[in-house]
Amino acid sequence: MLVHAAAGGVGSAAAQLARSLGAAAVYGTVSTEEKAEYASRFGYDGVFLRDGFPDAVRKATSGRGVDLVLDPIGGPTRLASFEALAPFGRVAVYGEAARHPDLHLPVLPVWKNNRALTGYNIGDLSRRDPDTLRHHARAALGLVASGAVRIDITAEYDLADAPQAQRLLEAGENTGKAVRRVGR
Repeated sequence: MLVHAAAGGVGSAAAQLARSLGAAAVYGTVSTEEKAEYASRFGYDGVFLRDGFPDAVRKATSGRGVDLVLDPIGGPTRLASFEALAPFGRVAVYGEAARHPDLHLPVLPVWKNNRALTGYNIGDLSRRDPDTLRHHARAALGLVASGAVRIDITAEYDLADAPQAQRLLEAGENTGKAVRRVGR
């Protein structure tokens, strides 16, 4: 498995979730060396800088590639993710942090290697199938409650500081989970 934004809130939990569900190997990508050092605390087998990650993943997997890529980044990162996929692998999209225009996916390499692109949108899922969302949330929170997954809260913001927090998140300057305080 490969997780983009491995040092973010989801990324810091994703490796732990994957391990608890039996993943044999989990890799991550980040934008800086500092973020790579931070992300390595969460059970990744390797954390690579985003530039050139397909080669690093192929090297780490002896040329095979990964079965699953979790992508909240989009744009060129999403397109390059297909280069890191093993046959029958899939790219799961759950965000568009880079805010690139929608990409044009070359379909022949996807088809010829039995690869897939899928999406996970929590807002749409909550409207269409709240029972499935509830099941997913309970399973994930159960792993947190058991200690199998640790949420690393690295920043807390008052509601008055929400615009500043949003700017930091949009700029990709955060690590771990940033939360907003409500009441005190």
